[in-house]
Order: sequence, then C-alpha cells, then structure tokens
Amino acid sequence: MNHPVLTIACALAILAVIPAMSIQYREFLDRTSLRKSIALTVLISAGSLLIWLLISLFLPAVSSSPLEYPTAALAAVAAFLASLTIRDTTSRALPAALFSLVWTALVFTPIAIVVLFPASVGIPVTVGPLDLGGALPVQVAVGAGALVVLTFARRWAVEDRSHSRPRSWPLLLSGLVTWAGWLLGFVGLELTVDNVVTPRIIENTLIAPVFAVVGWLIAQRIASATTTASGAVAGMLSGVVAISAGSAYFTPMWAALTGLVAGLAASLFVTRRIRKTRRHAWYLVGGHLIAASIGLLMLGIFGLGLGLIYNGQLTLFQTQFLSIAVVVVWSGLVSLLLWLVVRRVARGHLVASGVSR
Repeated sequence: MNHPVLTIACALAILAVIPAMSIQYREFLDRTSLRKSIALTVLISAGSLLIWLLISLFLPAVSSSPLEYPTAALAAVAAFLASLTIRDTTSRALPAALFSLVWTALVFTPIAIVVLFPASVGIPVTVGPLDLGGALPVQVAVGAGALVVLTFARRWAVEDRSHSRPRSWPLLLSGLVTWAGWLLGFVGLELTVDNVVTPRIIENTLIAPVFAVVGWLIAQRIASATTTASGAVAGMLSGVVAISAGSAYFTPMWAALTGLVAGLAASLFVTRRIRKTRRHAWYLVGGHLIAASIGLLMLGIFGLGLGLIYNGQLTLFQTQFLSIAVVVVWSGLVSLLLWLVVRRVARGHLVASGVSR
C-alpha cells in the first residue's frame, strides 16, 4: 500500500473515532439539544483540523510529510476531547469552541510538531521521545488540561449529567468502533505495511485493551462490588490509549502487562475521584493522562531493543518521563489560562441572558 492511500485511510480511521467517542462521552455533553451538541462537535473538530493544516503551511518539512493529514485528524480528536471538560462545566457553546480552537493552536500543535516532526524544528529524531500514536499531543495533553480545569472548576461546574448514559449495546458498539479506528490509525502512522512491524502493531493493539478491561473490572469489583458494561468500555479505551505510543515496540507479553497496569491504575483513580467529587469527567484524566503516561513509561522499560530490560540504559525512560512532565506542565498552564478566559465569557453570557449563578 503506497503512502497516499495509507495516509488517507489512516486519517479517515482516526476521524471515525470522534462520533464513536461522542456516544461514549455523551454524559459530558449538552443534553438540552442533540442537534446543537453535534453541530458544536463538528465545528470544533473541523476548525481544529483546519488550524493544524494552516499552521503546517509555514513549516515545509511538515506540509510535505505524509504524516500531515493523519496529524490533522489527531488534532480534530484532541480538540474534541479537550472540549469535553469545558462542556462539563458549562452548557454554553461559545466557551467550549473558543477553548478548543485556541487550545489546538497553543497546546496540540507545538507538541505534535516536536513529537511527530522533530526534524522540522531542528531536533534530532534520536533525542526526542518515542511516541508512535501521538499519545503526548493527544492523550497526555488532554488529560493534563482536564486535570487542571476540573480541579479549579469544582465550585462552578454545572450539574453532573452522568445519569444520561447510553444503553449498553450502543456503548459497546461505539467502543469497538473506537478500538478499530485507533488500530487502523496506528498502522497508518507507521507509514508502511510490512511483514514484521505491522502484525506486531495489530497484535499489541488487540491484546492491550483486553487486559486493560480485565484490570479495570478487577479494580471496579474491588472498589464497588460491581461489573458493568461502561466499566468494560472504559477499560478498553484505557488500553487503547496505553498502547498508542508503543504498539510497534512491545512484545505481546509486555503489551498485556501495559494494558493490565493501565486499566488497574485508571480505574482506581477514576473510581476514587468520582466517589469524592461526583464528577464522571474525571475519566478524562484517568483514562487519558494516566493510561497514556503508563504506556509511555512502560515503553522506556520494555520497548523492544530500546528499553531498560534490553540495553540496561535508562536513557529512553528518562526521555519519556521528561516529555510527559513538560507536556503536563505546558498543557496544564495553558488550559488554566484559557479556562479563566472562557469562564468569563460564559459568565458574561449568563449575565446577558439574565441568569444568575
């Protein structure tokens, strides 16, 4: 399969994740109007995609790369996910759109350029972090932003709408679509199909989510004595997130361990935070930030031929850890500043409409 076909298929597969995740995260979205919610999702996703393409025009090494369009699709996914926290704190469309579009320009774009196109900004490929699936610009950045916003928005958030969950069968179906979309996306981001790495990506992307489901349900069972379909889907997504950075670099055993640890850790975090705050939006932190960070760090230890157990060197682990820390700090600071701005915008709308908080 040649580059143009592969990159287009990859971009479309990643974009297909957005409507699937919209079903899974429906509880965070504005319940007053399904049509407005869909329109806002389309606006945010399309606008962020175009922002990435516009900025990439000023970087010839990026605009000429076969990764340009798959990365544009990642920008759309990241912006949609970033909007969920704001949509959980206000039902107004303008603050969520404003936050997501500016967040794409200031957070996703610079991180994606450094991680996925290091040579375009003079960074040697061997110096930067190892991240095949864009875990740093998407999952870690989104989760860090959600962590900051949810921490500071506790007294301002609108009523939790977690009772508005979809039924089990569309939830499971949308989870499988997300799984398949990321699987095809990971294959496409490799930019080639061969007989060695491609089967490994597919195998690991199948194995890790299964073990993440096991880890999530074990933790859920211990914490609440329940086993739910939503828990299984949450575990599945955590496994997909965890394996995103290193799907091409794990053996099946280490992929399974990565998924299991990610599912356990994410479930324990999310369960405790929901129990304490009654906000289900904390999954954006547990299922994205924590799961992705575990995957990135496990890659530094168990990465095939590169990790600590293979060469006895901590270099890759240290690089992965430092990259996570930098992304968390940058995304957290920018997200906090943007949230303060959009909070003022939202309150201005409430005052203009005669509604008091």
